[in-house]
Amino acid sequence: MSERTATPLPTTTTQAGAPGGEAAEREARAKQVELSPIHDFAAKLRQPSVIGHLRDYVRWSAAWRKARAEGETLDAALARAPGHAPLSINLDVTTACNYRCDHCVDMDILNTGIRYDHDRLKDSLSEMAARGLKSVIVIGGGEPTVYPGFEDVMRHMKGLGLQLGVVTNGSGMDKILAVADALGPQDWVRLSLDSGTNETFVAMHKPRKKHITLDWICEGIGPVKDKNPAFPIGFSYIIVWKDCEANDAKIVDNVHEIVLAAERAKKARFDYISFKPFLTRAERNNAEIVGLTQEEQRLDPVMAEIRGRIEEAKKLAGDGFRVIESTNLKVLENGTYRNYTDQPRHCHMQYFRQVLSPLGLYNCPVYRHVPQALIGEKHTYATAEATAETQRSTLRLIERFDARDECKEVTCLYNHVNWFVEDLIEHPEKLDALAPGEERHDYFL
Repeated sequence: MSERTATPLPTTTTQAGAPGGEAAEREARAKQVELSPIHDFAAKLRQPSVIGHLRDYVRWSAAWRKARAEGETLDAALARAPGHAPLSINLDVTTACNYRCDHCVDMDILNTGIRYDHDRLKDSLSEMAARGLKSVIVIGGGEPTVYPGFEDVMRHMKGLGLQLGVVTNGSGMDKILAVADALGPQDWVRLSLDSGTNETFVAMHKPRKKHITLDWICEGIGPVKDKNPAFPIGFSYIIVWKDCEANDAKIVDNVHEIVLAAERAKKARFDYISFKPFLTRAERNNAEIVGLTQEEQRLDPVMAEIRGRIEEAKKLAGDGFRVIESTNLKVLENGTYRNYTDQPRHCHMQYFRQVLSPLGLYNCPVYRHVPQALIGEKHTYATAEATAETQRSTLRLIERFDARDECKEVTCLYNHVNWFVEDLIEHPEKLDALAPGEERHDYFL
């Protein structure tokens, strides 16, 4: 089951270069979901501490487009490219997983035995931090806490001054407890649990060890909060309705346990529960998408039931506990989710945010292990020389990867910010008037 790091962004079908008349714009704006600060990636790029990263990229891109029109080659332009690392990465520390979810979107890459050289991984993180990396989300591809070097690499990253997020299945809360003292208010941990009862949890996730139940995992939250209450711990709940499928397998329906899960999360001392819709992979290019396995009009009663249960769960909010709806759930419910599939030709966010995996370096969390999204190999940031070539490879991929085609089925979490950056590149004079925004000290992208 997909557990990624962010949600689609509110926008309309009438952004720069996108289709739609006045009526379509009015309808889209009427349904537009308020942009949450944690998902306002354009605002994050305008923070005083990182706006220089944005300006350098825009100026180089605008200059390259002008030079290209005059006959210059990309290789010549790359000699003038800025020398930044991404601001934020998803870090898959392992492909190993101790669950057997038959609906896992990463099933093809699990337990392959492919791994990093641990010291070279640390070298890569150090090199990236020296060149502007500010946040790391440890997630995906496997279960991070089963990585033998988990504690060492976490402490290494904190020593580099990086903000850290961890997405875990909850089976290794002892590993989270071991590093809890190193984490601060800007860091976070999120558990992918998706259930309100032990029976549904086991049926969905199929842990390899019988002692791993929802009860057992929730018992591990209290000791972590007692040791260090400074960082938030979340309960992630991906909503699966009847007839959802992945890997030719019917997935357990969990709509009826939404309220039970919220009750359990609050009792166990989670800081919040977050509800998201089920995602699957497109057959055409393996991209993660909102996959509707039924006719869209048949989704209405399902969404009505989900809405009723979430409203009931929201009554539990308070006393430091929050109930959160992801933006992609909201836009799926109001029918605007396809607005976010209209992409500019260039995905600029692959310059600012990437995925580092034992399988290689990729341009987006949606395209983990997809060949056309590959930037470089797993240790491609381990030395200064390799990093310089990786930066050039990133810019080459931005030119080659046509998001209008590759991402036309993706309800893109970066749609809004990509159009924002595209507009700056097409009108570089706007960059001079672009003032720094509020410093949020939030660098997760």
